[in-house]
Amino acid sequence: MGETSWLFLLIGSFAALGAAMAFGTLAAIMRYHRTGTVPGSDTPGELPRGRLISLWVRVVVGLGLFGYGVYWIERTGIF
Repeated sequence: MGETSWLFLLIGSFAALGAAMAFGTLAAIMRYHRTGTVPGSDTPGELPRGRLISLWVRVVVGLGLFGYGVYWIERTGIF
């Protein structure tokens, strides 16, 4: 494999990781709001405000990784 393939795999992996982190966490937040089930548990419960904020920060970081990965792929012209 050439250098371009390795670069695409490396940067694409970070972008995919960011997208998975953002969309998975967003799905957990939506499930909590819909059913009241706390992420990581099968029983309904109250989610502390600090934990909810940390989940939203995780969504933002995931979207940032995804956006930066897509930007870097476009900038280098490997796609």
